[in-house]
Amino acid sequence: MKNELTVYEAPRQKEFSFYNIFWIFVAGGVIGCILETIWCCFVFGEYSSRSSNLFFPISTVWGLGAVIFTLLLKGNVNSGSGVIFLKGYIMGGMFEFACGFLCEKVLDVTFWDYSALPFSLGRYVNLVFCCFWGLAALVWCRKVYPVIQKVLMEKAKKSSRILTQGFVVFMLLTTLMSGAALLRMSERSQNLPAQNGFERYLDRHYSDEMLQKCFPKMKPADLERV
Repeated sequence: MKNELTVYEAPRQKEFSFYNIFWIFVAGGVIGCILETIWCCFVFGEYSSRSSNLFFPISTVWGLGAVIFTLLLKGNVNSGSGVIFLKGYIMGGMFEFACGFLCEKVLDVTFWDYSALPFSLGRYVNLVFCCFWGLAALVWCRKVYPVIQKVLMEKAKKSSRILTQGFVVFMLLTTLMSGAALLRMSERSQNLPAQNGFERYLDRHYSDEMLQKCFPKMKPADLERV
């Protein structure tokens, strides 16, 4: 019995290792960034980058959403489409609210606001747009994740892990730099002077105008509350 458990547990541990979770985050984030950018082009008639990173085209919201969907829906792969859609609908709405709320409280900015639209619950959740999360969960479970899973299981070699480690460092540094630039922008809006060389560097190279071009849908939280 012990040997049988070992045989069956090993694939699951390998499937949800840090190596795989990280690349699921990257794949979901890049795919989400591309699709949302295309959607903005059709809806608003203009190019609008939906990246969350100053140095790499990736949406942190979609990347984390892909990880959450993978971990929480792994037991529903063979469930009915309605079950997967409903779970994605609910989890996506809760997750979108959490991301919007944290951006407002930590960075003092908003990247979206549904309050002026019908069927909205506050600023960060819209009951109609939650359908996209439900559809995303369904497509992810049925189509996208099986392909990613197959690729990851085939590429789990030493050379691939070295590449992963290097890319993890890159993503960590660029994410921290992007967050620091946004935090410094929030401080500038409060007329707080730079306190050290790093903050002066951010003021020189990451001005409000430059950040606004990188995040065109970003608005000060104070302005959104008016």
